[in-house]
Amino acid sequence: MWSKIRRSSASAFVDPLGTAERLGAATQLISSLEYLARKADRGPGGLNDWTYLRDQFPSNSRVVTRLRDWIAQEPITQSIHASRVLAAIVLISPARNNYVRLACNAYLSASQILTYPRHFFGTDGSDQVSFVIQTASAIGRAGATDASRRAAVQFIGAQTALSYGASGWAKLPGAAWQHGDALAKIMRTETYGDQWLFEQLRKYPAAARALCHLVLALECGFPLLLLKRGKYLDAGLLAMAGFHLANARFMGLSRFAWAFIATYPSVRALARGFDPAASTTGNRRKA
Repeated sequence: MWSKIRRSSASAFVDPLGTAERLGAATQLISSLEYLARKADRGPGGLNDWTYLRDQFPSNSRVVTRLRDWIAQEPITQSIHASRVLAAIVLISPARNNYVRLACNAYLSASQILTYPRHFFGTDGSDQVSFVIQTASAIGRAGATDASRRAAVQFIGAQTALSYGASGWAKLPGAAWQHGDALAKIMRTETYGDQWLFEQLRKYPAAARALCHLVLALECGFPLLLLKRGKYLDAGLLAMAGFHLANARFMGLSRFAWAFIATYPSVRALARGFDPAASTTGNRRKA
């Protein structure tokens, strides 16, 4: 079993673009399936009732307004998400044709832009990360060269390193993070909280403060792990993967784990380099 896990892990890091595409597409797949299942949110009186939501997106262009109103029709919204599910499945599959994967990446990115106003309340950072992945992958594949695919991988990796760093730096001025009680305050909320973890953090305040400061240190210092060709990067990636899995368990942010872990081979490739010619996806013209 462990040998299979090691082989799968090695394969993921050998083909960072393919891994980013597949796990990013999984994020998009889960997102669209959730939207298809939660039709009530878009119904009368729902959180994303277009009757009221359309006022959040005023436009001087009649064409844009009519396009948004057309997309907001429930049958159209569902059709778009059904087609997004199909595009995501193609990317997750072993299909190797560069232009097929390019088309699916481009469609997921474009459709995400078009449907964003329709799902204004409910989108989160995982949607943004998956958008970056699919857009960068589409542009990298459009060049159809090793250099363009390498640039796409490097961009995805740099974006993740910057995201972690910016997230940590943004937390630094916050008194709750400085005092070490931010996590406890988050865990007591209805939306992102967890009663069991909140009680544990309240019971062991010293551990709560240490955990809070550990999160700050990991995020703020993450970009530094790229130095010395990523000598300590694997440990940092493992720690951040654990962070996202914990968020999935206690905060319900499961899509964040898919989206960010999808970029880890790209982060590693940014620090250590990689050979796009060794990729198992996109180097063949026929699927």
